[in-house]
Amino acid sequence: MKLELEVLDGPQKGKKISLKTGLQIGQKTPFDFADKQMSQMHSVLSFDNKNSWNIECLATLKLRVGADEVGRANLIKGLIFHLGQTGFKVVEKPKLAYESWDEAIKDWLTNNPASPAPSEIFFFLNAIRLTFIQGSQFEEYFTLSYGPRVIGHNNIDLNLKDPSAPHRVAKFFQVGAQSYVENMCGDRAKINGAPFDQHRIQNGDRLTVASNVIELSVLK
Repeated sequence: MKLELEVLDGPQKGKKISLKTGLQIGQKTPFDFADKQMSQMHSVLSFDNKNSWNIECLATLKLRVGADEVGRANLIKGLIFHLGQTGFKVVEKPKLAYESWDEAIKDWLTNNPASPAPSEIFFFLNAIRLTFIQGSQFEEYFTLSYGPRVIGHNNIDLNLKDPSAPHRVAKFFQVGAQSYVENMCGDRAKINGAPFDQHRIQNGDRLTVASNVIELSVLK
């Protein structure tokens, strides 16, 4: 059985104090009891070799149990005692609602099911191949099986190693059965040597940006 102290009077009324060996209860403690008859360091809690909790007053100080004033008391469930004018009751600590964090998380997830979130992710009907035919990644290639995908320097998606390339160069997406590339860096990127906003991808198209020339093809 786990016990704790419930404060019965004063500004801390209703507060529960967990039992801890060496915990001092008085005015100069973490608790402000606003009780002038309680000494600054009035008592201390201890746990003895009989597995019992006790409260012991310091020096010549006393605590009151009923009509008796004593220097020490065994803390048993239901005991009421006073330090100064402040009453305390020994109560049983409420049992945890769950035996473990795993049980608590499982119950929370059961009662708070996730809502499906909209997603842009799709699979290309025909994969797109990006083959580097010029630049620092010569002869490397990317194969895009799902989208949308974004290419650019130091990009977590499709990374261009050339530091002179923008972070976001172009996005590859699909409308119906047709794949497209969308310009994300203005006139710094071109398709087949010409500026573009969106371009319907055809085999042999060439995307140029910085030192890179990338040939686009649709795999069937």
